[in-house]
Amino acid sequence: MWIRRASIALFLGLLLAVAGLAVPVRSADARSHVFTVSGVPVDVTAETAAAARETAHAEGHVKALEKLLARLLPRDELGLPRPLNAAEILAYVQDFSVANERTSDVRYLAELTFRFRPDPIRELLRANGLQHAETMSKPVVVLPIFGIEGEAVLWGEGNPWWAAWAARPPGGWLVPLTVPLGDLGDLTAVDAARALNGEAEALGAIARRYDAEDVLITQAVLLGDPLLGQATLQVGTVRLGRFAQQTIIDNYAQPAGGTVQDLLALAADAVGASLQEAWKQRNLLRPGSQRQIVVTVPVAELAELIEVKRRLVGVAAVRGSKVTALSRSQAEMAITFVGEDEQLVLAMSQSDLDLVLNPGIGWELRLAGGAPPGPMPAAAPAPEPAPAELAPTTGTPTTGAPTTDAMNAPSFPAAE
Repeated sequence: MWIRRASIALFLGLLLAVAGLAVPVRSADARSHVFTVSGVPVDVTAETAAAARETAHAEGHVKALEKLLARLLPRDELGLPRPLNAAEILAYVQDFSVANERTSDVRYLAELTFRFRPDPIRELLRANGLQHAETMSKPVVVLPIFGIEGEAVLWGEGNPWWAAWAARPPGGWLVPLTVPLGDLGDLTAVDAARALNGEAEALGAIARRYDAEDVLITQAVLLGDPLLGQATLQVGTVRLGRFAQQTIIDNYAQPAGGTVQDLLALAADAVGASLQEAWKQRNLLRPGSQRQIVVTVPVAELAELIEVKRRLVGVAAVRGSKVTALSRSQAEMAITFVGEDEQLVLAMSQSDLDLVLNPGIGWELRLAGGAPPGPMPAAAPAPEPAPAELAPTTGTPTTGAPTTDAMNAPSFPAAE
């Protein structure tokens, strides 16, 4: 996507006409990580160290559940569950651990990690009539580009937009975001011009370096006078790869009394939150939507079937699977899952499983890469859009019109 000096050129017609990106399979216990909340800070002062410790652990339970709900629930349902106290939360916690513990006579500091019990948490959400998402996306590499077309930079000290993204706390969400280090390998893989031009080879190279499937290109242009507190950050963002999404143009106003760094941090947080929300909306599971399908699994040897079963354990939407028939060339499995068919297909793909509905045959499940994909049609060229006017800014992002429905955009090329 290009942001130009006189106008915003929306990122139209950019579909990367190449085949899928090969990445390592995530561990089978990836689903349990969704219900693990790490790095919960506590700092309590009380009359004694023991009292401070007890209060801190109680506060940690409340904070951890809040973080978990923020991860699972869509934005408009975050405030709906009744807040639970520490004693009530105990029923939902499998265990917790303590790190970086420090104490004095009256003070207690630590970082806590909680493992929540998935089924009781799901029942809590069901009892409150809340939809939630728990499918973990494969990692996404963020390419923060700063400046207008012709002057845009990606690497180096001249990119404060990259610095704002690098300063964000890692992890804790359904879509893991990776900000490249900017080392020699990164510089060789891609630069600002190639990223903005959507060069599939370059984007695939940087994705492979970080075991990612998609790339998030986010271009920021600083406008106005920061010294007068009147700066505006104009940000164009698009997710490209297997699960590409529409390009969005947002405007962010410099916060009152804040610096340019504050503005950049605010915008980076907002863009990251929007990406997480889009993924949640695509993967929301309705309470009581459990169903079962029968799938055929072509297998040449028993090890393939064992690997399919192993990967199914990591699929968030799957509640159970059972082999119902087995022959020399294929197996038949009954899979119990929550959600819609397309959500199951998406969830399967995050564990490198290809689920396809073949007309007249039924559902077929394969290990990803087991069958070569057909040729992908090239994207039709799109007309140059009319210049877009800057929307008024009030500190809340103003979202521009999306440029294209890229939900079926092809992926980056696989490593040879």
